[in-house]
Amino acid sequence: MDAARLPVAQAYAKEHPGVHANIVTFDGDGNGATTLQTKIQLWNRTGKGWPDVIFSEQVNDPVWMAQKPFDFAAPVKDLIPADVLAKWPASSTAQCTVNGTQVCVQDNLAQVVLWVNKKLMDQFHYTVPKTWQEWAALGDRVAREHPGYIVGNAGESFSHWIYLWGNQCPLEQVNGTNVHIDATDPHCTRVAGLLDPLIKNGSVPPLSVFTPDFAQKYGGADDKVLLMPGPSWYAQAVFDQALHVPAKQITAAPPLQWENETPVTTGQVGGGPWIMSKHSTNLATAADFVTWATTVFNPGGAEARPGYPAYAPLADKWLAQQAANAYYAADPTPALKAAADQIWPGWNLVSYPDQPVWSTTVVTELVAGKPLGSLLEPFGKALKQAAQAAGYAVD
Repeated sequence: MDAARLPVAQAYAKEHPGVHANIVTFDGDGNGATTLQTKIQLWNRTGKGWPDVIFSEQVNDPVWMAQKPFDFAAPVKDLIPADVLAKWPASSTAQCTVNGTQVCVQDNLAQVVLWVNKKLMDQFHYTVPKTWQEWAALGDRVAREHPGYIVGNAGESFSHWIYLWGNQCPLEQVNGTNVHIDATDPHCTRVAGLLDPLIKNGSVPPLSVFTPDFAQKYGGADDKVLLMPGPSWYAQAVFDQALHVPAKQITAAPPLQWENETPVTTGQVGGGPWIMSKHSTNLATAADFVTWATTVFNPGGAEARPGYPAYAPLADKWLAQQAANAYYAADPTPALKAAADQIWPGWNLVSYPDQPVWSTTVVTELVAGKPLGSLLEPFGKALKQAAQAAGYAVD
């Protein structure tokens, strides 16, 4: 598992002294790194070494883990009771289902909401937008009235999961071994048309929130982030830890709506899966651990579990903790809870990583000054090449 999930493994081992737990951490992210593919191929060759359970920050890992030549992921049916599995949202279960078989459970959801700096919005007498159009109009005002302040950013390797997924851009629609990719669909081009003026006027910079440059320009006590569409984990990982935005400034508003279109849909950035190994000789204990980690583990304070629990009953307990969290300017939980059921199901997970494709094809060009509208077609072509290289037929 990654370092962020180490506390849950340690807590399980402490509460289950009869279980011998060998806990190994690794870089669970790496933006599409092939760490696990290399390791599983080694274990398959030598016929030993497979861990009973793996957690990955790469939400698409179960897709390739369940298929040849890796053939690692065990079906969860009969390992975790059906009435327990039924309490994950449908979108989460779908992301863990490969060729009709569920092969993982997600630890957390990472639904995109609109993060709001209430202190700055009140100070500037701005109204929190409800639609993408209102958000864009405010970005235009901010550039004129308060240059240097921002309403979002477009420099993440996953920015397309925030802006394009939520607005129903068909980049990953899987049907068996076929994937439909159309980066020039109107649901994609309309987003580019909305973003390009904001990228140009500086209110949505093509920078990553995790860079020193971003923190220096927009973070700290004099932070300049008015609004930011982003996943549920941004409160802790971005505003608190990366940007050091003081307490009593940040809260969450519901995902933005496209004009008056219903239902409102949003994207997701994460949703880390727990995967059990079909090679395990300890599957009952593996399932007990995964069930405990996703349905029971919920400490408070500094040991609080990272992210919005995917298991609905645990999410309710976690939300109650967040509602009482002194960091927030106002209760963020209504927006977070509503967005959990609004993740657009038309974006499927694929066996190849798409984030490096976005970074290389789009983000580097945005930094060079090219408009997003001109980059969608080459992005689609690069995605097609990645899909075909992974064995998909592309239409």
